[in-house]
Amino acid sequence: MKVPSTVLALLVATSLVGCTGKATEPAAPQTQIIEISSDQFQAEKQLSRSVTLNVGDTLKISLASNPSTGFQWAEKLLISEPKVLAQTGHATVASATGMPGAPGSELWTLEAKAPGNTTVSSTYGRPWPGGEKDAWVFSANVTVN
Repeated sequence: MKVPSTVLALLVATSLVGCTGKATEPAAPQTQIIEISSDQFQAEKQLSRSVTLNVGDTLKISLASNPSTGFQWAEKLLISEPKVLAQTGHATVASATGMPGAPGSELWTLEAKAPGNTTVSSTYGRPWPGGEKDAWVFSANVTVN
């Protein structure tokens, strides 16, 4: 049976609808924030969170801090799989009140680099010999798609 050329052309045209020849563009990178206040740490000394990111996404972790007490978080987070997630920044954020000795926070910025699972952690303490260690402990389980 011979198929008329108009039917053939119609079949080809309908099969091409939606085909642009371009790959689907990935979603724009997103930023997720984990924020833990001093009240949350007072209630529970060890806190853990879970988060799922896509490659290229940013994770910001904000943890309560008060350097005037001698306690501090480590500047570098412990990252179990650095190929999956990389720390790109760290900053100390003063209290919104501006009062000396008032608690503020520390903020880490991380970038999802490759698919996989990793754990990010840090401890809050007085780093000198004989100083109180692990007063607060934070960890995050991170899955990158």
